[in-house]
Amino acid sequence: MNMTRVRVRRERPTALALAVALCVTMLVVYVLTLDAKGPEVVQSVAAAPRVTREITLEPLSGWCVSMATCKSQQEARLQASAWVGRGAAGCVREFDGEWRVLGAIYDSRREAERVSKRLTDDEGIPAEAVPLEAKAIKLRVTAPQTQIEAVAGADALLRAQTRQMGAAAMQLDKGEINADAARTLCALAATEASEMAEALGAIPGAAENALCTGLEARLIELAQMQDTVAGSVRADATALSGMLRCAQIENFMGQWALMKGVGG
Repeated sequence: MNMTRVRVRRERPTALALAVALCVTMLVVYVLTLDAKGPEVVQSVAAAPRVTREITLEPLSGWCVSMATCKSQQEARLQASAWVGRGAAGCVREFDGEWRVLGAIYDSRREAERVSKRLTDDEGIPAEAVPLEAKAIKLRVTAPQTQIEAVAGADALLRAQTRQMGAAAMQLDKGEINADAARTLCALAATEASEMAEALGAIPGAAENALCTGLEARLIELAQMQDTVAGSVRADATALSGMLRCAQIENFMGQWALMKGVGG
């Protein structure tokens, strides 16, 4: 998370070329995970034989950079508003009875602690790394094979887009893509998540399954967040970076809460 931005002019591919390359990467993930998509599959799944299979939802872990700790939600929101235009997420969440302003989330503890230390040393911000973890979940499911694959695909897509949003925010910070390219990527991602949610919800029996309905709700919210970023035509690269980081945290924490609920 770069609070001070230095741009260096250099020869590099155009924003459009970078956007196309990233779109291709996202589509590859989509094709690999979205086995349940398509009207023919949905129409035939009701007649498909039911199989019993164990699904494993891999552990989910992330390290949030907390910028401030407050006693009330209102105080935290006031502090968060100061970070919105500086490339930080500015998300407000409650942890153990305290309200925290979150600036970013990272896969590794080392990276989150490095950023926290830099913010503390260089800018006097009382930043610290806050862990979020959900244990692996193993579920024994009896259903048509396509429905089982849809559940695994939905989980994979949520994780993939969490990583993609963080990567896009970092590329915006470094000047590797511009705001228009980022909006293009978000528009594609919104369609991707929306179509997965539609395919998952169309599977017979999905509405009676707590995991399926939870995943569908997460995908719908993800699509809405991506669509909001894509539609922010007046936001510059720094503001979009912050919006992407906020959406990344919200998506991660939504999936984390779902896994904790199912596992609990």
